[in-house]
Amino acid sequence: MADVRVPEGLWDVAKIPEGVVANWFFGDGSRIEEGATLAEVVAEKSSFDITAPAAGTLRIVVPKDGVVTPGSVIGRIEDG
Repeated sequence: MADVRVPEGLWDVAKIPEGVVANWFFGDGSRIEEGATLAEVVAEKSSFDITAPAAGTLRIVVPKDGVVTPGSVIGRIEDG
C-alpha cells in the first residue's frame, strides 16, 4: 500500500495554512497507474496536481472539498 500525499513544501504554510481538494479525477475503487494525475489541490489562487506514487486501486481518504495541508494523506493505493 502507498499513501497519496500532498507534497511537503508545495506552498508556504506560513502564508497559506490550508488548501482544499478541488477535484478527484478517479473515483474510489478505481484502478490507476503509477504517475496518473489523481487529484487537484487548490491553495488560495494556485492549483497543484497530485499524482499516483504507485499502481493499484485508489482509496480516497479526503473527499472533494476536504481541507488539507502539505504532508496530508489524501488517499491510498492498495496493491492489486
